[in-house]
Amino acid sequence: MKKLITHINPHLDDILAIWLFKKFNLKFADANLEFISASRDAAKEKESEDVIFFGTGGGKFDEHKEGSKESAGSLVWKQIRSQAKVKNELEEKALDELVEWNTLVDTGKAPAHEFGPFSLQAYIRPLDSSPESSKKAVELGSEILDRILEVLKRKYQSLKDWEKRVEFGTSLGKGVAVKSETVDRAFCKAQTGDIFLIYDPKYSSVQYFTPSFEIDLEPIYRKVKKLDPEADWFLHQSHHMVICGSGSAPDSKKTKLTFEQLIEIAKTV
Repeated sequence: MKKLITHINPHLDDILAIWLFKKFNLKFADANLEFISASRDAAKEKESEDVIFFGTGGGKFDEHKEGSKESAGSLVWKQIRSQAKVKNELEEKALDELVEWNTLVDTGKAPAHEFGPFSLQAYIRPLDSSPESSKKAVELGSEILDRILEVLKRKYQSLKDWEKRVEFGTSLGKGVAVKSETVDRAFCKAQTGDIFLIYDPKYSSVQYFTPSFEIDLEPIYRKVKKLDPEADWFLHQSHHMVICGSGSAPDSKKTKLTFEQLIEIAKTV
């Protein structure tokens, strides 16, 4: 029987270590979880090929050793990388960042807001010292980490897509257009530009966006509405977004305008 062991009230780091280990060791995908009182030596007698300790017990994935700058998660990740189990470049970069962030949190080197009341580690620990709630914490944390990984993979895909962006001038400032399934407004806010055109080729959805409080995109809305009246164009109440189709409105009527035509509209407004 495969068994994964950590301490009662596991930290985010212990949860991440278990999550990583199970993700890349399919033999442990359905392993039993066991929660023990924190220990420095429990692994010496019990750890084996079928019984693995994380963040406690003095085992190979216990970071609580003199002079260690590791986390349980980084110890697991080093083994996974050394065994070349990650072959997808985007996933590898995403996991690198996720593990680095986790280690900063676990070693207390992360920014102060990472420990505030709205942080992941603030609510992930049940603190009632019961195996049942500890198991729920691992399940919840694992689901959240799955989602964080997808967000980070989208980030690195966005960076690749961004290399093929089209830059152009407009009367409202610098324009940037990109074809991508992953680039979004949050990503654009971190880039240089006044007006962004995001075209999702998978869903033929379109979004004009400006991060500037001084720019009004209503002129773009009026023009696309005139040129393509049958499409479901939407002017956001902030006047900072003009949208046609999105993940929130999959049934909307898509635009017939091409990527190049959409760029020309922004140029000539």
